[in-house]
Amino acid sequence: MKMKNYWLGTSALLAAALVGTPTIAGQVGSKDTMSVILGGELRFQVGLVDQEVSAGQGRGYQIHVGESEIFIGAENTADNGVEYGVSIELNAGAGDGTAADEAWVFVDTDWGRVEMGDQDDATDRMYVESDDILVGRAGPDGDAGDFFNFGTGGGISATGNAVTGDNTKVIYFTPRYSGFQLGASLTPDTGVVSATLADTDNDGDFENVIGLGANYEGTFDELSIVLSLTGEFGDGESASGASNVGDVETISVGGTLTYGAFGFGAGYVDLAEQGIASAAAALGTNAGSYYTVGGSYMSGAWGVSVNWFESSKGNTAGISDTDIQIISLDAAYEVAPGWGLAAALHVIEADNINATATPVNNDGTVFLISNQFDF
Repeated sequence: MKMKNYWLGTSALLAAALVGTPTIAGQVGSKDTMSVILGGELRFQVGLVDQEVSAGQGRGYQIHVGESEIFIGAENTADNGVEYGVSIELNAGAGDGTAADEAWVFVDTDWGRVEMGDQDDATDRMYVESDDILVGRAGPDGDAGDFFNFGTGGGISATGNAVTGDNTKVIYFTPRYSGFQLGASLTPDTGVVSATLADTDNDGDFENVIGLGANYEGTFDELSIVLSLTGEFGDGESASGASNVGDVETISVGGTLTYGAFGFGAGYVDLAEQGIASAAAALGTNAGSYYTVGGSYMSGAWGVSVNWFESSKGNTAGISDTDIQIISLDAAYEVAPGWGLAAALHVIEADNINATATPVNNDGTVFLISNQFDF
């Protein structure tokens, strides 16, 4: 299950840097510099798909490696108590097009935490919604899009509230006071990853993207609450360099509640007119919005959850919206240390998937079995 870093604290690098990633196998010394942490994951999946629009996917089943990565971390503490370290995630799959997924450094002080490099921004990591309490592959945050045809109309088929991904950036998190924490990030260009800032400003990327976030964590006897409000803002440019596309103006609000073995979560994200040409926006086109709500129950080595996800993207006047609804049922079981088994059933209804005057609709189901190996 994916979990976001609500508090990026001053404990071991595993807890601070790799929250939600596999358990690290071991830690070794590195002379007098840093302690090194090594681990990784591999996820193998089998998917059974039944859908109305199956061109290119008519076989009805797929098998694939969903993730294959090696995690390397290193950390140390200076004489003045400042903690610092490095985190690198190396892609290990035969089909991966890049050597690394993330590569960044951190410095932790009493005044907060600074991270620099290729890492998810503050907007993404401070936001919470239903997928943070779901089990297994976490409902719509999982892998339905790898198996189901959601078309070319730009419909929103999975959760997410940030445009910057792992693009190179600087991030700052305050310490948590009375349950509250703030965060901010700056991404100069969404086309830059582990490189000098040589990417041009007229190639259709987003520029000067600022991520802002605030959340609250509170525990009252057996009841735990997390609430979040985030925003992401940046400049949009067309491939010609003209400022005639929608800027990044994403607002997200969400929260989770857990009581004993039960969990509940909900969230709403509005992408406004992000990346939409001005002429199309004047005719009603937008980047879309979604909401998601779900619940879970976990006991010992196993858990179950259910989630409802619904999104809508407005198209040009006279063309119906691109709407997607996903009901997700998930189950997870820890077979043995380092080996988790998850099953997911997604019931999907996707309307006007290509954003065309004559709508193309695709309804169907995706059933997934995921073997997750962590080391």
